[in-house]
Amino acid sequence: MVDFDERVSLVAHLDELRRRIVYAAIALALGVIVAAVLNRFVFALMLHPLKVLPAGAPHKIITFGPAEPFMVSLKVWVYVGVILASPVIIYEFWAFVGPAFSPVSRRMVVLVVFVCVTLFLFGVVFCYLIVLPKGLSWLFGFNSNYFTAQARATDYFSFVAWFLVAFGAVFEMPVAILAAIRMHIVETKFLRKHWRYAIVINAIIAMVATPSQDAFSFIAMFIPLEILYELSLLVGRVIEHRRPVAQTETAHDDEGPTTAPA
Repeated sequence: MVDFDERVSLVAHLDELRRRIVYAAIALALGVIVAAVLNRFVFALMLHPLKVLPAGAPHKIITFGPAEPFMVSLKVWVYVGVILASPVIIYEFWAFVGPAFSPVSRRMVVLVVFVCVTLFLFGVVFCYLIVLPKGLSWLFGFNSNYFTAQARATDYFSFVAWFLVAFGAVFEMPVAILAAIRMHIVETKFLRKHWRYAIVINAIIAMVATPSQDAFSFIAMFIPLEILYELSLLVGRVIEHRRPVAQTETAHDDEGPTTAPA
């Protein structure tokens, strides 16, 4: 049976979760509004990959039906809003789960948020500048002698937006691994021993996360995942080596000042 203190604690946690979700939703709504206000700039960025495609590939998008331009625009604004609001969303997530860690880790929440945001935005920019143009060029040029390629608005913008968000999301993998190491869920020795399984898992993630099936997009996501995985193990080793020191400092803080014997 749950006692009164546990019920109060549960209600407090649920109330904080609701507050964090509301803040994240407000940030997302503001991001969507900003994307709608900057509509011309947003669509110029989204359509830029088409302009650099080789001759013969479609350089304009088409729509079918009177409602499609509005619905596609709304979808684009939401995706861009997610990217713009990502710093706030990531912060609210870590601000909620931060108390589950040790006091030493809670003081590093700001650093963790900065790393998460940096990795997410780096993944988005990396995809936009390198992966997306090459992937679109390969897809539109495949068997071009037999097909007349057209870029439909719904398919094109969904493809581009998912591509960008997927790359940003998978680049968060090092944070998840380091959090598991910090919480004693897994050790770097175990991850290093089962490196073959890590390769298979990263390959599956790369295949599922990339909306296209071309080899370049798969490799462009798989290689960064492997690099980030190895970097995570190196940082994880540092965390494990410093763990006894951190635990000792925490223990001294909990005991408080001691009085010298008379």
